[in-house]
Amino acid sequence: MAKIYLSFNNQAEAFEFPVLPEEVEIKEKGNNKSHILQNIGEVTIINKVKAYTLTLKGLFPMENGPYVTSKYLLKPAVYVEKIKRWRDTGKPVRLVITGTSVDLSWACTIEDFSYKEKAGAVGDIEYIISFKEYRWFKVKKVEIVSDLKTSQPAIAKTEQRPVEKEIPKTYTVQTGDTLCSISKKCLGDSGKYKEIAKKNNIANPSLIYPGQVLQL
Repeated sequence: MAKIYLSFNNQAEAFEFPVLPEEVEIKEKGNNKSHILQNIGEVTIINKVKAYTLTLKGLFPMENGPYVTSKYLLKPAVYVEKIKRWRDTGKPVRLVITGTSVDLSWACTIEDFSYKEKAGAVGDIEYIISFKEYRWFKVKKVEIVSDLKTSQPAIAKTEQRPVEKEIPKTYTVQTGDTLCSISKKCLGDSGKYKEIAKKNNIANPSLIYPGQVLQL
């Protein structure tokens, strides 16, 4: 015998549809995309089909009868309350159909739900409910770490401008001068103090005196 169940929160709550629906409609829609390419024309990109949709159209009866297939019959308002409450949580429900040619067990969302009291049968509620297949997925958490070494703005290296200052031919020693300081000041390189000492016949580079005129 065919059975249709709806459950919520991993079957913490569930009910069986009391009367088999008049209609069970399943829709499958393609998700292919068409593009126009120059010199070729229209081409089609084949994608996976969109999520299935299923619509049930049936009755929640007030009283038991030969058409009721569920073992336990709830009040029509209870079915309505459960469906609306589960829908409003924003979480998927599970729809199970057994004993038919379209047996299935879907996690799905409640997309549309409409109902009305059946004329001539006080308390009975006719309903139309539509479900959409829910596909589980996980969202990966991505952390963006700033690398201070690479996030700093690059500093362009500039070549040193050539020295344009004319090198003097002589230098008069001042108080506190040394050959190294004179070499740095006049020649731009303290390591050239030996050249100054050689040009001036200075045997001991440490022995110079104020007022002494040195050849550079």
